[in-house]
Amino acid sequence: MSTPTLSVIIPCRLGGGLGAQMRGALLRLTLVALDCQTTPRDDFEVVLVDDASSIDLDSFVGSFGHEYPSLPLRVLRNAGPVYGQSHAYNLGLDAARGRIVLLCTDDSLLAPDTVGSHIAAHEGRLEPAYVCGIERQYMFSVLFRDVIAGTLQPPGDLAIRVFGALLGFTDLRRTAEQLGFTDWAVTPNLVRHHYDELQRRSALTPGFEDMYRELESDRTDMDWLAVRMGNHSIRRQALKEIGDLDEGIGGSNSDQALGLRLQDAAIPVVLDRGAHSVLLEHRRDLRSFTGESGLAALAARWPRPDVLRLREYFALGYERSISAYRNLLS
Repeated sequence: MSTPTLSVIIPCRLGGGLGAQMRGALLRLTLVALDCQTTPRDDFEVVLVDDASSIDLDSFVGSFGHEYPSLPLRVLRNAGPVYGQSHAYNLGLDAARGRIVLLCTDDSLLAPDTVGSHIAAHEGRLEPAYVCGIERQYMFSVLFRDVIAGTLQPPGDLAIRVFGALLGFTDLRRTAEQLGFTDWAVTPNLVRHHYDELQRRSALTPGFEDMYRELESDRTDMDWLAVRMGNHSIRRQALKEIGDLDEGIGGSNSDQALGLRLQDAAIPVVLDRGAHSVLLEHRRDLRSFTGESGLAALAARWPRPDVLRLREYFALGYERSISAYRNLLS
């Protein structure tokens, strides 16, 4: 068996309860998108890390194997307690055979040329770098209980209304109904044959667009804020040398923890405009909009102004701007 150049690592935890149908659908679509990569199959692998799912994830993935028939896929099982996303990434990192690792998520659908673009970005550099792709977001998938089957969440869901308000929508569902998006399912066939249509219907949010502009500017002092796992890659050895991902800082703030560790190690964060993906939004627990334990852990680890005041940056929502935050700190 030849050794792949790149390993795609995907943490995943599936089980019963709220959101189970949607999470399973998102994982299937993520794997279909990876099966559509133009990179030769012996040049990359997919390592799916099961973070203590309450179902047999290996069997679940196998039952839909006809949707991604040529995908070089391995499933790793953490049979113990739920350790979280960073621990799952680290398990995948230890098992990865590629010298480059792409830190993906189970709701990020990579465009067909994305794996190849990440490989080329690293092969064109002498020194290690953290390579960021361009991620668009399909907002209206948050309305679905199962985006493949087209099953909608009940009307008036509070978590969805909060999410819509963050985007500036008075009523996200009503807007989607008026535009016809509630009748538009995202299916394996669509991802395989009409990915460009999904990309066209997805948005590059102001906050993400600002991050990409920042990475292309001459400033590098706050590039750590542009680290968002999903369509990002780094040489495996470089990530091992900085101590893997920080398992002491969980939730969405694990992105910023990695960014700060990269900055401490003087590893640049660079943009690759050839690597594209679409994030399918899904219903989240209301606590995900208000939790601050991760911010407190970051502040304790890096007690400096740009970290201590990070909640002010995130308070700007989808309109947030790194340059505006820099000005606020000055």
